[in-house]
Amino acid sequence: MPGINNNKDKDKDKDKDKEPLPEIPIPVLNDPKPAPDRDQVVSAFKTLEPSRDLSMMTRSPCAKEAFVDGAAFGFGAGLLKAMKSGVGRPAANWGFGAFVLASIGTWEYCHYKLRQKRQLMATGQMPVVSTIDVDAAKRREAIAARQRDV
Repeated sequence: MPGINNNKDKDKDKDKDKEPLPEIPIPVLNDPKPAPDRDQVVSAFKTLEPSRDLSMMTRSPCAKEAFVDGAAFGFGAGLLKAMKSGVGRPAANWGFGAFVLASIGTWEYCHYKLRQKRQLMATGQMPVVSTIDVDAAKRREAIAARQRDV
């Protein structure tokens, strides 16, 4: 008969040959996660040394640029907010918020540029130049120039 599916029995046989799908666990809402082990948290805080960590941060390649840009942007945003509203506290909040956002943005952009540069060096598209070699070459040139002048 036209329009009637005579292959129903064949479809049932195909379904029997297929393996059943694995059951996927359904996540329970508000499922409490196990609390982190107290000893691990305490030992992590014991490894912190603010004087060492802050001194190491200033040697980071992007720290100076990030903090200077953040401070300038924060000062400008706070000043503009103070000029507009004339109130000190909201202006300080805006300035601090702008400082944090600009510092993080500059830090991330600087690290992005460093990653790109390292990737180019790794692929051989950019020559690897040590800053120590460049500084030493500049010093040698300066000494040679002074000796010529004498």
